[in-house]
Amino acid sequence: MKVRISLLTSALIFIPILNSPVAHAHAALESTNPAKGAIVAKTTKMIVMRFAEDILVLQGKKPNSILVTNSGGKKVSLGNVTIAGAKITTALKVPLSPGKHTVKYRVVSADAHVVAGSYSFTVK
Repeated sequence: MKVRISLLTSALIFIPILNSPVAHAHAALESTNPAKGAIVAKTTKMIVMRFAEDILVLQGKKPNSILVTNSGGKKVSLGNVTIAGAKITTALKVPLSPGKHTVKYRVVSADAHVVAGSYSFTVK
């Protein structure tokens, strides 16, 4: 009898926990400009990424970064990274050459989780 009561009590405690909603990914990348996989007719002047959650800004530190490389793997010269809420941007100092370009990013969401990844687009 005690075993049945223990099992019933355990079930009543753990079933709601198992059915509770699970937390989703932190600061997931929602949109980019240029768009992921896009083929653009002319070069862009900015790289813009928008996330599902605000990006953490720490005074005097730079936990968030953007790196752009061309099809040969060479780094593209960028301006300062700017953060406004859930948006991170950087200016390109020089026009992009034709070919595939890869954008690598690392951001820290407002809840302190690091999100890193990459995407590519092509300039005609």
